[in-house]
Amino acid sequence: MAIRKLCSAPGCEALALPGGSRCPEHLARDRERKAKAARSAEATRWHALYHDPRWRRAAAAFLAAHPLCADCAELGVIEAAREVDHITRHRGDARAFWDRTNWQPLCKRCHSRKTAREIWHGAD
Repeated sequence: MAIRKLCSAPGCEALALPGGSRCPEHLARDRERKAKAARSAEATRWHALYHDPRWRRAAAAFLAAHPLCADCAELGVIEAAREVDHITRHRGDARAFWDRTNWQPLCKRCHSRKTAREIWHGAD
């Protein structure tokens, strides 16, 4: 039997689902919030930028020129970059989106961590 732990939501004393970090109530809230954010008109506009063939070509060329994760490199770790990150969030602004001085190469793990911090924790 797996060890159960408390829900990771601040102040919640319910047990998390087996193998998870949230209780059923907070897990449902998180899923609803994420789904709502993904359906917004703003999110739809932002996501369209990433499906532009020009972005795919530009990102591939950028990663070819910058093959290592910038965050991992700061820690002395060599990790292949797989994604192009916007250092400062572009918030759908095409000028900020295409500004190559605002791009950095990141591995999947570092990019996911940075995005989660920005979106879910309000850090910019």
